[in-house]
Amino acid sequence: MIAKLFTSLALIVTLLFQNAAVMPARHADDIQLKAVLVSDIHSDADFTRDRTNLMRKVFAAVGGTQRDADTIVMSGDLTNSGDLREYINLFNCLNFYCRIRDRVPEIGNHDSWHHSDDPDWQKAEKYFKWFCSWNGINTDKVWYTKEVNGIPFIMLGVEACDFKNPYHSPEQLNWFEEELNSAVGAGTPVFVICHKPPEDLCDSADRIRQILNDAAGKATAPIIYVSGHCHEIGENTFARPQNNLVFLNLPSMLYTDDGGLGFVAEIREGELTLTGMNFLKNTPLEEYCYKIEY
Repeated sequence: MIAKLFTSLALIVTLLFQNAAVMPARHADDIQLKAVLVSDIHSDADFTRDRTNLMRKVFAAVGGTQRDADTIVMSGDLTNSGDLREYINLFNCLNFYCRIRDRVPEIGNHDSWHHSDDPDWQKAEKYFKWFCSWNGINTDKVWYTKEVNGIPFIMLGVEACDFKNPYHSPEQLNWFEEELNSAVGAGTPVFVICHKPPEDLCDSADRIRQILNDAAGKATAPIIYVSGHCHEIGENTFARPQNNLVFLNLPSMLYTDDGGLGFVAEIREGELTLTGMNFLKNTPLEEYCYKIEY
């Protein structure tokens, strides 16, 4: 009873902030887009645990050091188990500690209740859509596209609770193919956000790779496929199999070492930079800084 009451009160606070104004970023004039990229937050339902305290510190650091960012993109596993209280905790931490008001979330395997003894995809889907709506995104699917400063972010989403085989329906894959081909025609970089790297997509892997390869062959600017899930930073963090196709696998925001790792993407005319960051220390990860000219 007390837990339900606490959740209800927290939800009321959440809803009060869901329409908070998005303030324009104030970065250098030559930067078309600056985006913070993070993954695998795994928000906890307990508002008092060390994990939540670390989440507060990281978001405060991101908001303080990257306050001129246009958006923060979250590449799946927003929560640990897709619980409503975990989404509330995450949203309130973002609101109270992070100054970046534009947010682009993606659903991951943990958010889809994959580990539950009684998985309920309808609830998982509903809670994710609620979280999107709190952040100003109204979508009737778990996949969608959002443009930030003219740069498209194509957000793919798992549609089932199976941990080993993330399911992407034919409807979603057909939509992705059309959306990506349309986006590359504009001549700007395109971000594709999918929680798992291609090699972990199982039944969807071949189709998604084919869509990416075909679109990259037509593109005049990079397609950046951003994933997470693996939690590590290392030799598989960055790959560029084609001139206009880039794979970036993000470390976990709260699991690697003491937490606080992610990337910052900046787009200038003819140039994309991807900078690995320790946000808590406000230092770049020098081995993981990439420049792509196009």
